Amino acid sequence: METAFTAMVEAAVLSGWHPEEVAAALVELADNHMLAVLANRDLGRALALDGTGDSNVR
Repeated sequence: METAFTAMVEAAVLSGWHPEEVAAALVELADNHMLAVLANRDLGRALALDGTGDSNVR
């Protein structure tokens, strides 16, 4: 994963982004991804509890 991450950072810098901008954008992307993961998990649990979803949701 580190190799792909480094390649993405290098590609962004080569396309004109400043390293600080790249870092800030990646932090924002990671934060938004985590929020989406948690929201999907919570929704899955809620659906499983009310019987309208898959009871195997973790």
